[in-house]
Amino acid sequence: MSKRKTLQKTPQEERAVVLGQPNKRPYGVRVRIHLQTAGALGYVEEVCVSLHTGAFLSIAPTRTAPWEGGKKYVVTLESFPTAASAEAAGRRLVQALLWVAVSTDAPLRLEYLSYVPASVFERNRSTGATCEAYAEVGYSPTVVLGELQDAYALLPEPDKKLLLSMEIFCSARLESSQRAIFLTLVSALEPLAREASLGDKVDAFVAECVAKLKTLGDIPAELRASLEGRLLKLRKESIGQALRRLARDTLPNQPDAAQVIDEAYALRSQLIHSGLPADLDVDLDRESRVLSRIIRDIYAGMLNSSLARGG
Repeated sequence: MSKRKTLQKTPQEERAVVLGQPNKRPYGVRVRIHLQTAGALGYVEEVCVSLHTGAFLSIAPTRTAPWEGGKKYVVTLESFPTAASAEAAGRRLVQALLWVAVSTDAPLRLEYLSYVPASVFERNRSTGATCEAYAEVGYSPTVVLGELQDAYALLPEPDKKLLLSMEIFCSARLESSQRAIFLTLVSALEPLAREASLGDKVDAFVAECVAKLKTLGDIPAELRASLEGRLLKLRKESIGQALRRLARDTLPNQPDAAQVIDEAYALRSQLIHSGLPADLDVDLDRESRVLSRIIRDIYAGMLNSSLARGG
Protein backbone atom coordinates (compact mmCIF):
# COMPACT_ATOMS: atom_id res chain seq x y z
CA MET A 1 0.00 0.00 0.00
CA SER A 2 1.53 3.32 -1.02
CA LYS A 3 1.73 6.10 1.54
CA ARG A 4 -0.43 9.12 0.87
CA LYS A 5 1.68 12.18 0.15
CA THR A 6 0.98 15.50 1.84
CA LEU A 7 0.56 18.06 -0.93
CA GLN A 8 1.26 21.75 -0.49
CA LYS A 9 -2.00 23.62 -0.97
CA THR A 10 -2.21 26.48 -3.41
CA PRO A 11 -3.09 29.91 -1.98
CA GLN A 12 -6.60 29.53 -3.37
CA GLU A 13 -7.05 26.14 -1.69
CA GLU A 14 -5.66 27.48 1.61
CA ARG A 15 -8.04 30.44 1.53
CA ALA A 16 -10.94 28.05 0.90
CA VAL A 17 -10.01 26.06 4.02
CA VAL A 18 -9.60 29.19 6.15
CA LEU A 19 -13.01 30.51 5.12
CA GLY A 20 -14.96 27.29 4.72
CA GLN A 21 -13.51 25.10 7.47
CA PRO A 22 -12.52 27.40 10.35
CA ASN A 23 -12.14 24.42 12.68
CA LYS A 24 -9.22 23.26 10.50
CA ARG A 25 -7.43 26.60 10.91
CA PRO A 26 -8.41 27.65 14.44
CA TYR A 27 -5.43 29.84 15.34
CA GLY A 28 -4.47 33.39 14.52
CA VAL A 29 -1.90 35.91 15.72
CA ARG A 30 -2.12 39.61 16.60
CA VAL A 31 0.45 42.39 16.79
CA ARG A 32 -0.32 45.83 18.20
CA ILE A 33 1.56 48.79 16.75
CA HIS A 34 1.74 52.50 17.53
CA LEU A 35 2.45 54.86 14.64
CA GLN A 36 3.13 58.56 14.45
CA THR A 37 0.63 59.02 11.62
CA ALA A 38 -1.53 56.84 9.38
CA GLY A 39 0.94 57.67 6.60
CA ALA A 40 3.12 54.79 7.80
CA LEU A 41 0.39 52.47 6.44
CA GLY A 42 -0.26 54.46 3.29
CA TYR A 43 -3.17 56.23 5.02
CA VAL A 44 -5.12 52.98 5.17
CA GLU A 45 -7.50 52.94 8.13
CA GLU A 46 -8.94 49.44 7.86
CA VAL A 47 -8.06 46.76 5.33
CA CYS A 48 -7.93 42.98 4.81
CA VAL A 49 -5.66 41.37 2.21
CA SER A 50 -4.72 37.82 1.32
CA LEU A 51 -1.06 36.89 1.50
CA HIS A 52 0.65 34.62 -1.02
CA THR A 53 0.46 31.81 1.55
CA GLY A 54 -3.32 31.99 1.59
CA ALA A 55 -3.47 33.53 5.08
CA PHE A 56 -5.49 36.68 5.62
CA LEU A 57 -3.84 39.86 6.95
CA SER A 58 -6.08 42.54 8.40
CA ILE A 59 -5.24 45.96 9.81
CA ALA A 60 -7.72 47.81 11.99
CA PRO A 61 -7.47 50.93 14.18
CA THR A 62 -7.74 50.56 17.94
CA ARG A 63 -8.24 53.01 20.78
CA THR A 64 -5.51 55.14 22.31
CA ALA A 65 -5.45 56.52 25.82
CA PRO A 66 -6.45 60.19 26.11
CA TRP A 67 -2.84 61.22 26.82
CA GLU A 68 -1.34 59.30 23.91
CA GLY A 69 -0.65 60.78 20.51
CA GLY A 70 -0.30 59.11 17.13
CA LYS A 71 -2.33 56.20 15.78
CA LYS A 72 -2.68 52.65 17.11
CA TYR A 73 -3.55 49.59 15.06
CA VAL A 74 -4.06 45.87 15.53
CA VAL A 75 -2.51 43.74 12.79
CA THR A 76 -4.10 40.29 12.63
CA LEU A 77 -2.96 37.27 10.65
CA GLU A 78 -5.33 34.30 10.14
CA SER A 79 -5.40 31.33 10.15
CA PHE A 80 -3.21 28.39 11.12
CA PRO A 81 -3.70 24.73 12.07
CA THR A 82 -1.63 24.83 15.27
CA ALA A 83 -0.63 27.36 17.89
CA ALA A 84 3.03 26.67 17.10
CA SER A 85 2.58 27.53 13.43
CA ALA A 86 0.72 30.71 14.40
CA GLU A 87 3.55 31.66 16.76
CA ALA A 88 6.13 31.17 14.00
CA ALA A 89 4.00 33.25 11.63
CA GLY A 90 3.81 35.94 14.31
CA ARG A 91 7.59 36.25 14.39
CA ARG A 92 7.64 36.66 10.62
CA LEU A 93 4.86 39.24 10.82
CA VAL A 94 6.79 41.28 13.41
CA GLN A 95 9.89 41.12 11.23
CA ALA A 96 7.89 42.22 8.19
CA LEU A 97 6.33 45.17 10.04
CA LEU A 98 9.69 46.34 11.36
CA TRP A 99 11.28 46.02 7.93
CA VAL A 100 8.51 48.06 6.31
CA ALA A 101 9.10 50.77 8.93
CA VAL A 102 12.85 50.67 8.27
CA SER A 103 12.45 50.58 4.48
CA THR A 104 9.98 53.48 4.39
CA ASP A 105 11.72 55.37 7.23
CA ALA A 106 8.50 55.54 9.29
CA PRO A 107 8.36 55.53 13.12
CA LEU A 108 6.75 52.37 14.52
CA ARG A 109 6.50 51.07 18.06
CA LEU A 110 5.47 47.54 19.02
CA GLU A 111 3.16 47.37 22.03
CA TYR A 112 3.11 44.27 24.23
CA LEU A 113 3.33 43.19 27.86
CA SER A 114 4.78 39.69 27.43
CA TYR A 115 8.25 38.77 26.15
CA VAL A 116 7.23 38.63 22.49
CA PRO A 117 5.24 41.18 20.47
CA ALA A 118 2.88 38.72 18.74
CA SER A 119 0.05 37.04 20.66
CA VAL A 120 -1.63 33.83 19.50
CA PHE A 121 -5.42 33.49 19.81
CA GLU A 122 -8.14 30.99 18.96
CA ARG A 123 -10.32 32.55 16.29
CA ASN A 124 -13.31 30.26 16.96
CA ARG A 125 -13.51 31.12 20.65
CA SER A 126 -15.53 34.09 21.86
CA THR A 127 -13.59 36.77 23.70
CA GLY A 128 -16.55 37.42 25.98
CA ALA A 129 -17.38 40.78 27.51
CA THR A 130 -14.59 43.32 27.76
CA CYS A 131 -14.24 46.58 29.64
CA GLU A 132 -11.70 49.34 29.16
CA ALA A 133 -11.05 52.37 31.37
CA TYR A 134 -8.39 55.01 31.83
CA ALA A 135 -7.21 56.79 34.95
CA GLU A 136 -4.31 58.98 35.95
CA VAL A 137 -2.84 60.32 39.18
CA GLY A 138 -0.64 63.30 39.88
CA TYR A 139 0.40 65.98 42.32
CA SER A 140 -1.38 69.25 42.92
CA PRO A 141 -0.18 72.36 41.03
CA THR A 142 1.21 73.73 44.30
CA VAL A 143 3.55 70.76 44.71
CA VAL A 144 4.66 70.64 41.05
CA LEU A 145 5.23 74.38 40.65
CA GLY A 146 6.91 74.56 44.05
CA GLU A 147 9.29 71.76 43.02
CA LEU A 148 10.05 73.57 39.75
CA GLN A 149 10.80 76.88 41.47
CA ASP A 150 12.98 75.27 44.15
CA ALA A 151 14.86 73.11 41.62
CA TYR A 152 15.64 76.09 39.39
CA ALA A 153 16.87 78.19 42.29
CA LEU A 154 18.60 75.67 44.54
CA LEU A 155 20.04 72.78 42.52
CA PRO A 156 23.78 72.90 41.69
CA GLU A 157 25.13 73.77 38.26
CA PRO A 158 24.05 71.11 35.75
CA ASP A 159 26.43 68.23 35.06
CA LYS A 160 26.30 67.00 31.45
CA LYS A 161 26.45 63.30 32.29
CA LEU A 162 23.88 63.61 35.05
CA LEU A 163 21.55 65.49 32.68
CA LEU A 164 21.92 62.73 30.06
CA SER A 165 21.20 60.06 32.66
CA MET A 166 18.11 61.88 33.90
CA GLU A 167 16.87 62.43 30.35
CA ILE A 168 17.10 58.70 29.58
CA PHE A 169 15.50 57.79 32.91
CA CYS A 170 12.57 60.20 32.57
CA SER A 171 11.71 58.91 29.10
CA ALA A 172 11.89 55.22 30.05
CA ARG A 173 8.26 54.78 31.06
CA LEU A 174 7.12 56.20 27.73
CA GLU A 175 8.43 53.02 26.12
CA SER A 176 5.77 50.58 24.99
CA SER A 177 6.90 47.27 26.52
CA GLN A 178 8.09 46.19 29.94
CA ARG A 179 11.28 44.87 28.37
CA ALA A 180 12.06 48.21 26.69
CA ILE A 181 11.27 50.12 29.89
CA PHE A 182 13.63 47.95 31.94
CA LEU A 183 16.47 48.14 29.41
CA THR A 184 16.12 51.92 29.18
CA LEU A 185 16.23 52.27 32.97
CA VAL A 186 19.46 50.26 33.16
CA SER A 187 20.92 52.34 30.32
CA ALA A 188 20.15 55.49 32.33
CA LEU A 189 22.71 54.39 34.91
CA GLU A 190 25.66 54.16 32.55
CA PRO A 191 26.40 57.90 32.12
CA LEU A 192 26.84 58.04 35.91
CA ALA A 193 29.66 55.49 35.90
CA ARG A 194 33.05 57.06 36.57
CA GLU A 195 35.54 54.21 36.51
CA ALA A 196 38.29 54.67 39.11
CA SER A 197 41.81 53.29 38.85
CA LEU A 198 42.39 49.91 40.47
CA GLY A 199 45.79 50.96 41.78
CA ASP A 200 49.50 50.76 41.04
CA LYS A 201 49.78 46.99 41.41
CA VAL A 202 47.08 46.41 38.79
CA ASP A 203 48.73 49.00 36.51
CA ALA A 204 52.04 47.17 36.80
CA PHE A 205 50.42 43.80 36.06
CA VAL A 206 48.62 45.16 32.98
CA ALA A 207 51.82 46.85 31.75
CA GLU A 208 53.65 43.52 32.05
CA CYS A 209 50.90 41.77 30.06
CA VAL A 210 51.00 44.46 27.34
CA ALA A 211 54.77 44.18 27.08
CA LYS A 212 54.50 40.40 26.73
CA LEU A 213 51.80 40.80 24.08
CA LYS A 214 54.04 43.05 21.98
CA THR A 215 56.66 40.30 21.77
CA LEU A 216 54.21 37.82 20.20
CA GLY A 217 54.91 38.34 16.54
CA ASP A 218 52.73 35.41 15.45
CA ILE A 219 49.61 37.40 16.40
CA PRO A 220 48.52 39.80 13.63
CA ALA A 221 49.24 43.46 14.37
CA GLU A 222 45.58 44.48 14.13
CA LEU A 223 44.56 41.82 16.64
CA ARG A 224 47.45 42.76 18.96
CA ALA A 225 46.29 46.37 18.94
CA SER A 226 42.75 45.28 19.81
CA LEU A 227 43.98 43.04 22.65
CA GLU A 228 46.20 45.82 23.97
CA GLY A 229 43.26 48.19 24.15
CA ARG A 230 41.22 45.63 26.04
CA LEU A 231 44.06 44.92 28.43
CA LEU A 232 44.56 48.62 29.18
CA LYS A 233 40.91 48.89 30.19
CA LEU A 234 41.61 46.42 32.99
CA ARG A 235 43.43 49.19 34.85
CA LYS A 236 40.09 50.72 35.79
CA GLU A 237 36.85 49.53 37.29
CA SER A 238 34.16 48.06 35.09
CA ILE A 239 30.96 50.06 34.64
CA GLY A 240 29.20 47.67 37.01
CA GLN A 241 31.87 48.13 39.69
CA ALA A 242 31.74 51.91 39.30
CA LEU A 243 27.95 51.95 39.68
CA ARG A 244 28.05 49.72 42.75
CA ARG A 245 30.55 52.14 44.31
CA LEU A 246 28.31 55.07 43.36
CA ALA A 247 25.36 53.39 45.07
CA ARG A 248 27.38 52.72 48.22
CA ASP A 249 28.73 56.29 48.33
CA THR A 250 25.46 58.02 47.47
CA LEU A 251 23.09 55.78 49.43
CA PRO A 252 25.01 54.65 52.54
CA ASN A 253 21.73 53.92 54.35
CA GLN A 254 20.50 51.56 51.63
CA PRO A 255 22.83 48.54 51.72
CA ASP A 256 20.65 46.72 49.16
CA ALA A 257 21.15 49.38 46.47
CA ALA A 258 24.36 47.91 45.08
CA GLN A 259 22.79 44.45 44.93
CA VAL A 260 19.74 45.83 43.07
CA ILE A 261 22.05 47.35 40.46
CA ASP A 262 24.03 44.11 40.21
CA GLU A 263 20.89 42.06 39.65
CA ALA A 264 19.57 44.59 37.14
CA TYR A 265 22.76 44.32 35.07
CA ALA A 266 22.61 40.53 35.18
CA LEU A 267 19.00 40.58 33.96
CA ARG A 268 19.88 43.13 31.29
CA SER A 269 22.63 40.83 30.03
CA GLN A 270 20.15 37.95 29.73
CA LEU A 271 17.69 40.11 27.78
CA ILE A 272 20.35 41.52 25.46
CA HIS A 273 21.96 38.17 24.65
CA SER A 274 18.92 35.90 24.42
CA GLY A 275 15.92 38.23 24.28
CA LEU A 276 14.45 36.50 27.34
CA PRO A 277 15.30 36.30 31.05
CA ALA A 278 16.68 32.99 32.32
CA ASP A 279 13.64 32.79 34.60
CA LEU A 280 10.51 33.43 32.53
CA ASP A 281 8.55 34.15 35.72
CA VAL A 282 10.56 37.30 36.39
CA ASP A 283 8.20 40.28 36.78
CA LEU A 284 9.87 42.98 34.69
CA ASP A 285 7.39 45.58 35.88
CA ARG A 286 8.35 44.95 39.50
CA GLU A 287 12.07 44.90 38.65
CA SER A 288 11.67 48.25 36.88
CA ARG A 289 9.90 49.78 39.89
CA VAL A 290 12.62 48.59 42.29
CA LEU A 291 15.42 49.87 40.04
CA SER A 292 13.56 53.15 39.44
CA ARG A 293 13.37 53.77 43.17
CA ILE A 294 17.13 53.29 43.54
CA ILE A 295 17.94 55.54 40.58
CA ARG A 296 15.68 58.32 41.87
CA ASP A 297 17.36 58.10 45.27
CA ILE A 298 20.78 58.31 43.58
CA TYR A 299 19.72 61.47 41.72
CA ALA A 300 18.41 62.96 44.97
CA GLY A 301 21.71 62.18 46.69
CA MET A 302 23.85 63.59 43.88
CA LEU A 303 21.75 66.78 43.78
CA ASN A 304 21.52 67.03 47.58
CA SER A 305 17.77 67.28 47.30
CA SER A 306 14.66 65.40 48.45
CA LEU A 307 12.04 63.61 46.37
CA ALA A 308 8.52 65.00 46.30
CA ARG A 309 6.13 63.81 49.00
CA GLY A 310 4.81 60.36 48.16
CA GLY A 311 7.70 59.84 45.71
